[in-house]
Amino acid sequence: MSTGVARSTDPGYDEAVEQYAAAMKLFGQQKYERAKPLLEKVVSLPYRELAERAAMHLSSCRAKLESPSPAGLPADEYYHQAIVMLNAAQFEKAEELLGKAMRGGAKGAHVAYAMACLRAQTHDAEGAINFLKEAIRGDGQCRMLARQDSDFDGLMDDPRFTEILYPETRG
Repeated sequence: MSTGVARSTDPGYDEAVEQYAAAMKLFGQQKYERAKPLLEKVVSLPYRELAERAAMHLSSCRAKLESPSPAGLPADEYYHQAIVMLNAAQFEKAEELLGKAMRGGAKGAHVAYAMACLRAQTHDAEGAINFLKEAIRGDGQCRMLARQDSDFDGLMDDPRFTEILYPETRG
């Protein structure tokens, strides 16, 4: 995740980033009840990029809290490990872990979005587009997130990709 250096002179933004980081730490520890209020606060702030990311994780928190399932915990752990590998550009390991997460029952927009990022980074445009469509169907915030996500830079010239991100320009 890029938090952007340009805003570092804004103390409100710095505080928002700290709250988001604290929320993500709790989210990663599967402490959804404690992460939820922090994410709700970040969503309400005027920092669009940060608010959009927080909204996506807030949606996941709410889903976890509405239907807690002990069987889902190992799958979630695979998902979190996969995100670490994806961010470290260890794509084969990330794909292996995402596959285990999905086979273990992890599902939802956040999983589809992670797969879309992985596919985009491994130059599988078709796979990236299909997973991104799935993620957006699950959570419309994924469209806004993908518009600014550097993982998709290689797809910016693909008309199928831009149709997904900017459906309002069709017609």
